[in-house]
Amino acid sequence: MRKLQEIESANSCLGRAKNDEMLFVLLGRDECAPVAIRTWCAARVSAGKNKWEDTQIQDALKCAETMMLERVPRGKEFRP
Repeated sequence: MRKLQEIESANSCLGRAKNDEMLFVLLGRDECAPVAIRTWCAARVSAGKNKWEDTQIQDALKCAETMMLERVPRGKEFRP
C-alpha cells in the first residue's frame, strides 16, 4: 500500500495497529525489502497463520513485486 493510502485507511496495517504496538516499516527504495516481504510470507504460511492464496499474502507478494519493478538503481535517482 502506498504511504498516503496506509495513513488514511483505518483498515490498513497502520490503521489497525494499537497505539503502543511496535511497528517496522520497509521502504520501497530498500533493495532488501522485497526479499524480506517474501520471507515473511513464507514464514506466515509455514507457521499455519496463512495460506498462499490468502488476500493478506497475495497483497504482500504484489507489494514486493511492485517494489522490484519500481526500484531505481542506486546512483540513478532523479536530481533536479
